[in-house]
Amino acid sequence: MKNYDIAIIGYGPVGAAAANIFGSKGFNILVIDPKEKIWDIPRAVHFDGQTQRIFQSMGLIDEIKEILDPAEKIKFIDSNGKTLVEVGLKDHSQPNGYPEDVFFNQPLFEKILRTNAEKYTKIDFKLGSTLVDIEVSDENNKLYISNLHETFEVNSKYVLGCDGADSFIRKRLNIQSKDFECDQDWVVVDQIIDKKYKINRCRYQICDYKRPTTMLPIVDNHIRWEFMIKPTDDISKMENESTIRDLMEPHLWRLNPDLNKNSGNLIRSSKYTFHGLIANDFKFKNCFLLGDAAHQTPPFLGQGLCQGIKDAYNLSWKIDGIENNNFSTKILDSYTDERYEVVEFAIKTAIKQQNIIASQSSIQSFFRDSFLRIAKLFPKLLSFLSFSYDWKYSNGIIDNDLYPNKINGIVIPQPSLDIVHNGMNFDQIIGEGFALILFKIDNETEHRITKLKNINIFNNIINIDNYSFKEDKSFIEWLSNNNINAAIVKPDKHVYGCCDDNDIIFKIDKLTNKLYKEIN
Repeated sequence: MKNYDIAIIGYGPVGAAAANIFGSKGFNILVIDPKEKIWDIPRAVHFDGQTQRIFQSMGLIDEIKEILDPAEKIKFIDSNGKTLVEVGLKDHSQPNGYPEDVFFNQPLFEKILRTNAEKYTKIDFKLGSTLVDIEVSDENNKLYISNLHETFEVNSKYVLGCDGADSFIRKRLNIQSKDFECDQDWVVVDQIIDKKYKINRCRYQICDYKRPTTMLPIVDNHIRWEFMIKPTDDISKMENESTIRDLMEPHLWRLNPDLNKNSGNLIRSSKYTFHGLIANDFKFKNCFLLGDAAHQTPPFLGQGLCQGIKDAYNLSWKIDGIENNNFSTKILDSYTDERYEVVEFAIKTAIKQQNIIASQSSIQSFFRDSFLRIAKLFPKLLSFLSFSYDWKYSNGIIDNDLYPNKINGIVIPQPSLDIVHNGMNFDQIIGEGFALILFKIDNETEHRITKLKNINIFNNIINIDNYSFKEDKSFIEWLSNNNINAAIVKPDKHVYGCCDDNDIIFKIDKLTNKLYKEIN
């Protein structure tokens, strides 16, 4: 019987991302999926800046950037076809070093991931194979696998359930889910417009109570449409091409005035029920849920796939730390602690957008429209309409006990360094392990820190005073405004805690105890 470090169940985009992230760390990996090939129909269409930053850590950002289309703006349109509010996306700050809103074609993205994963010689791919049962153990999990040719058994220390919304792993582990009860039926349509037509790159939310509609240019002349299904609709006809083209017709002029309802090819039309669900736990012993297996997010925030990739990134450094750095196995409990609250926030925020976009009441729409017109004068009131958020941890491996800081738990910004430092991104300086960031620390304190016996928990110690940054002084201002003398940064680039000259050593000792003994 063959033994693996990690078994990845499901080879969709989250499973493929996990294969690359864990494969780069040298683990022996088994990948299982009933399907052998990439599903050639796009589903997810949006990445945020933090997700692109993870691609950078995977060494794939240059390839992936080639298939991305940065968003410029999104317009919310009322029932009369007038603009309620316009949210500029292009001018958003880029704290992660990448645009916060980009659109992409999922099959192309998955192809990049799969091609890169094949270079890792310690990954065994059993595509066309199905997991039929699992015996869960604290030490090794036994997996029973079947395909057209054989039935076989393997052992794996860790199991990653990346097997989607209907997850076998979640059901087998008997993990229940919280339902936010926001189910809605929509028809999702993908359309390809002839390249002779120049397409307006604006994204539209048509907030028409008679038929809420989403219209998103993705890449090139690929358009994603979403039409709400109303209780009065004949469900049997909603996926018909003639019905869909009739639904498109009132909106096509926004893309290009020369388009008509017969323009372009429809490559897919499918009825979907949008859900808001989150598993009560993302972990059982050494089995973990990732992506849709752990959470299903309404699509209005564009975070479904993003959060799945962040799941894999969060889990990877913890398993790697246990296997290679003698970290306590208790740190794995922080996976649910950290990821649950972020995903729950994403779901709740997506539901807020859903309630704005998808109101089916003329009265509710009137009050919504009135609110949005007034709120344009107060930008903070419209923050929930943006795709950009600080994904903050307040639980898990984080220092909040003594001197909580508002930046504890957030992702540290990633500026670019100037030409003297070859224009590298800051994460290339930080590295993949724990890092200690020093700012305005006197030489005596810095020397004392470097002599600590437990300083080896840090992959790197970086004195910001030794670097200069390309864009402007925004990163230095960020450090100054938050009164940071030192910041301890986790491998996933979230801030563990901030320190001043007097408590750096204490905070390092405290983190060491968390990593090697227990989670407080």
